[in-house]
Amino acid sequence: MTGVVFITFTTLILPGLALLLQIAPLVGVSALERLTLAVGLSLSLIPVLYLWGAWLGIVIGASHIRAFLFICLLTAILLQHRVSVTVPSWKRDSVIWHLVIAGGTALTFWLRFEQIRDLALPTWVDSVHHALLIRVSIEQGAAPLSLRPYLPVDELTYHWGYHVTMATLAQMAGMDRPEKLPALMLWSGQTMSALTVPAYAALALRLWRRPIAGAAAGLAVGLASVMPAYYVSWGRYTLLTAMLMLPAALIAMDAVRRQPGAASAIVLGVLLAGLSLVHFVVFTLTLAACVALLLTTTYGSFWRRAAIWMGVALAGSLTIAAPWIVLLASRALPGTGSSAMHITGNAGYNALPLELLRAGTNQILLALGGIGALLTLLQRQRAAVWLIIWCATAVLLANPVVVGLPYLSFITNEMLTITMFAPLAVLIAGGAAAIDARAPRSGLRGHVWHLSTIALAVGVVLWGVHHWRVIIRPDTVLAGRADLKAIAWVARATPPDARFVVGTLGWLYDVDRGADGGWWLLPLAGRQVSTPPVIYNYGAPADVAAIKRDTAWLRDHGATVSAAELAAFMRERGYTHVYTGKRPGAIRADVLRTAPMFEQVYEHEGVVIFHLRE
Repeated sequence: MTGVVFITFTTLILPGLALLLQIAPLVGVSALERLTLAVGLSLSLIPVLYLWGAWLGIVIGASHIRAFLFICLLTAILLQHRVSVTVPSWKRDSVIWHLVIAGGTALTFWLRFEQIRDLALPTWVDSVHHALLIRVSIEQGAAPLSLRPYLPVDELTYHWGYHVTMATLAQMAGMDRPEKLPALMLWSGQTMSALTVPAYAALALRLWRRPIAGAAAGLAVGLASVMPAYYVSWGRYTLLTAMLMLPAALIAMDAVRRQPGAASAIVLGVLLAGLSLVHFVVFTLTLAACVALLLTTTYGSFWRRAAIWMGVALAGSLTIAAPWIVLLASRALPGTGSSAMHITGNAGYNALPLELLRAGTNQILLALGGIGALLTLLQRQRAAVWLIIWCATAVLLANPVVVGLPYLSFITNEMLTITMFAPLAVLIAGGAAAIDARAPRSGLRGHVWHLSTIALAVGVVLWGVHHWRVIIRPDTVLAGRADLKAIAWVARATPPDARFVVGTLGWLYDVDRGADGGWWLLPLAGRQVSTPPVIYNYGAPADVAAIKRDTAWLRDHGATVSAAELAAFMRERGYTHVYTGKRPGAIRADVLRTAPMFEQVYEHEGVVIFHLRE
């Protein structure tokens, strides 16, 4: 695990740091900001290279990746003199609150790995197709625009920036074999989750200019909020990656406003291009932040300069990601439907998720964020107006019906709910900075203020470490160590053309999901399954319809099917094996044990695999 974490740090910092030192060494005011920008730029630069590699037909292998990172390291060493090494002010408050940021980051790292201690594979639905896309990226050495031979999907329009970054990590860490992918996803994902603490601390420090703000934002994201920690229970790794990049994009945006010019515009353009490849919803919300920032920049000539360079950054990002943007535009479908390529959404899909809104500490954070917004507005802080207009614009994008426009299929109230920790953390930080600005600095009252704020920070840390140690929802865990062993056996003991029937349950509209570890056979063992990862829904309509017919039958009959019915289904569709387990929705092994048409070929810790006799 230590090696993977180190490789993750190296890969997430070096490319972005080299680019930052080369083109814009003065964009980041502090070392913390430069770290945040370096991580965001790395997460952008790697997908951009894979995009143009795929467009130009270049296969990216392990040797290319090592050479690229070596060049980045050499560049960083040669150009490190371009920025002075800055340290926080040695004033007492600054030292204390930077120590709180460092301590909160360290404890969040420990907590994130404590949360996955009992997991053998990533959880829930998204993790399965994430693993498949990473495998395809490694094997093709390119962006996973085609999923053949695993799935009949060409010109994939699902954002894949996270997956090529994981392919890069896998080859650097020697974890490019399929059986290593679950551990890679878990460990690197939790590392990125913990890195959100210094990232949002850096953003808050830049906007509010007080060390207590950085500590407040970092602790809110890492230890007070249920999000983004809970993303691991959903396998929302693409969203997690984008939310780690978001502070860098907002810092770069603020740099364009304060220091309009080519350097800041290039940084923002690369970050926007990367976000479009990593998560298109967060990319859209970031564009909304650009609009909100321009609305709050009121000085005439200054506004024109900021608007011009913001436009240059946006045009640059669209140029950098041009092949991807053109592909998205060509595949978009008018109207609504279960396919993710439809433009229009519906009120049912976009319903306000009250359960999520009330989850964890969300209600407390909403209240504190509102107080923070009010306090910063009373101080006439321009950043507060920016954040509030941004939030209002995001709500309007998720609910355009209020102005007579149809719902968008990809921006929903659920998405806003699970990402609202970002603006709330920064607004809470602003409130803390506003109170701190008026607090006594000396005497007994000053000592009481300092001690009480430190005690509150320590209380948040202790509460978060205790309260969030267990964050995985048990019903999102679909596979365990026994499934890993069974999948490894399948990979070595069954022919490559073996096709498996697996347990199936309903998931979203007419798209079904796997019920147990058999669902992982395609990404980890390369064996076709009756219920493939839900990314199949991006295929041609005829292929999607054929898969849905099989999954619908298994969803309705699989858990109660007789041996004869299952055998008839398998012979008609060309399946050769059955993967059974003990989880809800799994096919029952006891129904097949005594059936003459089935032969048991594997059994271990509740997982039983049968072969259909000819």
